Amino acid sequence: MDYIPYLVSGLVTGTILLLGTVGFSLVKRIENFLNIAHGQVLTLGAYLGYTFNVKLGWNIFLSFIAATLVTTLVGWLIFKVFYKPIRSYGNLYLLFTSVGVAYIIHGAIEAFYGVQAKSYNVPASKVFEINGVPIISGIEAAVIVLALGSAFGLHLFLTRTFTGKAIRAMASNLSLANARGIDTEKIASVAWLLSSALGAMAGIFSGLIGTVYTDMGWAVILLILSAAVLGGLGSLYGVMIGAMIIGLSMDLSVIILPSSYRPAVAFAMVIVVLLFKPQGILGGEGH
Repeated sequence: MDYIPYLVSGLVTGTILLLGTVGFSLVKRIENFLNIAHGQVLTLGAYLGYTFNVKLGWNIFLSFIAATLVTTLVGWLIFKVFYKPIRSYGNLYLLFTSVGVAYIIHGAIEAFYGVQAKSYNVPASKVFEINGVPIISGIEAAVIVLALGSAFGLHLFLTRTFTGKAIRAMASNLSLANARGIDTEKIASVAWLLSSALGAMAGIFSGLIGTVYTDMGWAVILLILSAAVLGGLGSLYGVMIGAMIIGLSMDLSVIILPSSYRPAVAFAMVIVVLLFKPQGILGGEGH
């Protein structure tokens, strides 16, 4: 029974990481570069949620919607202003540009909000217990349900809609997608919108169960990279599995290791898996 709270904490961490990693991987599949600035998009979403919730006094539900919408728009504008004009120069230019964008967003957040950690203003939620042992709070349960529901919604979108199928086609073979008449520019814009929305949601959920701080983007992008590599960069479903494994492993490791070792556990998992399967869990195959 003592391990159950750690298991629940791992599920919360894993589902939040799942959203962030899927958003990151969508751009990787479409644009074929590692968008390091994605971690700062999560941070921006978390701080905008704080702004609407604490500074403007909105309830958390409205704050969540507003912050997600604004961050989605900002993510799309970043694509249009910074990435789209230099696509033709190659992936290395896009990678270094994403690092620069990450520093710009990080600096702007620190300049506007300061460096002190922030907390959301949400009512205390009921804690569910088993035999007197706290298991899960209402907020944690809501985060798990909403995150997994969002992932399932993305699955339905990618498999049941024309736009979703076009994203998968473009991710699999850009030249073939162009030859079949798919508007790849439009599809790329949709992918960036989805990526930014998922990142914003992950950031807001992180703020709900913890605090919002300016360096959270740098910390989370490393975990996102580890989950993406673990699951297989070529598979969206693979990175979902990788994110859940990373989240569960980090929080269950606290049972026997100091909490400061959580990031080390994440990367140890990646190293062990890649020693036996360099392509990741799903071998970089599929969607």
